[in-house]
Amino acid sequence: MLKKLVIMVLCFMLVMPVAVLAEEETLPVLEKPASLTVRANELNELLLRLTEPASIIEYMEKDITILYELDFKINDGPWKFAKNWDGVIGSEGVIGYYENLYDKMNVAGYLNNIGHDEKNAIDLPIFPENLELQAFDLQNSTYSFRYRFLYEYPVEDGYKVISSSYSDIATIGKAQGTAIPSSLEAPTNLVGELKTREDTGQPYFHFSFGIPTSVEAANKATAIRTKLDWKVGNGQWATELAGVEPFQKGDESLTDDVDADPIDEGTWDEINIKENTYYFRAYFELKKPDGSIVKSPFSNVIEIGSPAFYQGASSWAVNDLNKAQDYGLITDRIKGNMSAPISREEFAELATKLYEIYTGTKANPAPATTFTDTTNPEILKAFQLGIVAGVGNNQYAPQVLITREQMAAMLNRAVKVINPTVDLSTEGAPTFADESAIESYFVGNVKFMAKNGLMGSVGDNRFAPKDNCTREQAVIIALRTYEKYKN
Repeated sequence: MLKKLVIMVLCFMLVMPVAVLAEEETLPVLEKPASLTVRANELNELLLRLTEPASIIEYMEKDITILYELDFKINDGPWKFAKNWDGVIGSEGVIGYYENLYDKMNVAGYLNNIGHDEKNAIDLPIFPENLELQAFDLQNSTYSFRYRFLYEYPVEDGYKVISSSYSDIATIGKAQGTAIPSSLEAPTNLVGELKTREDTGQPYFHFSFGIPTSVEAANKATAIRTKLDWKVGNGQWATELAGVEPFQKGDESLTDDVDADPIDEGTWDEINIKENTYYFRAYFELKKPDGSIVKSPFSNVIEIGSPAFYQGASSWAVNDLNKAQDYGLITDRIKGNMSAPISREEFAELATKLYEIYTGTKANPAPATTFTDTTNPEILKAFQLGIVAGVGNNQYAPQVLITREQMAAMLNRAVKVINPTVDLSTEGAPTFADESAIESYFVGNVKFMAKNGLMGSVGDNRFAPKDNCTREQAVIIALRTYEKYKN
């Protein structure tokens, strides 16, 4: 009996370490923080951006309490805390420990209680008094920060703590002065949509875009702001108007998304995408220590809504222009005065629009160096398609007005591009009384357009080849072309 009891005790002693080990294996394994950046704002305050790895987020989603612990140093001085968690701490735990030690700064806190963004990050403000200072001196001093994760668990007489490795050090101030850039890359791939708030039913715009790596790096040295420029219809951009501000997030931080809620901000009385077109473009901005502003180039432009209605049309043209409006054939550059003569630049934009609407594909532009007097991508697209040509000496002459015979030639080329199988014969085309005034190399183009009902007499059986063509005439001819060949 005694022998059996001894064996049982020995077995129990052998099992105990295994049970303790199994319990310890349930403790979380804390990864090093993903990143830490620091930036300054206009009020001489610092903002720490703490980014967590996915594993930490997963622990918190499982209701495992994770703490953060901040540390700092000024210039080449020692780290303020550099705590080595070894052994049992008091019954108040980590938070109580720091409250008793240092009440100037939120040194430690519960990550679970702080809302994280879509990048698994939080922003923590740091004020001069947190570091026992009157103000931050970013010109003459250097401030360094680091943080790590903690997990505390109860043991006899208190708590024990496990910790992750410290994050990479984030530094701002004198040592980072040369890191503040003199230029910024533009936001990439701006996309946007109209949304509606669930609680109020109020419409607003939401935008997202890419942040270049160089801009992310610059944000570690100084505050980079994301801004969203805007205009309505043919109006001016907000950045071009005195007293009008672009949209940005309330904390004026670097972000890859922005909500534009103009009604709340008093910018517009309403959002009406059935009556207006709203244009947006994003850019980055920073303020250097000397007070100068650095702005990035603009992103691509986003257009949301229906084009603003055209103006200045002749009464005879209204019905056809309404149809062209529905198709999207009236371009922004011409809609302000439809009865004005159309220029070569304006026609190239119209021809490109006709091609893209008809084919459902975006045209590719010729190289920006094709012409010396324009880099308009719509002109370069029309040139690449073979619809328009230069005037010699690497020039396009964008502001020159188009004549009716030139219009016939350009639209004839457009027909060939959008419908390569079309019958180009001119047999049976009408003869005009002033046909002798048509340049010989335009005669075939004029006859093709006349035969197919796309262009005709201006009265008295005259074609008037040297007369300028108006914007509304050009749009209506483009409309006829689209409707004739769209099926």
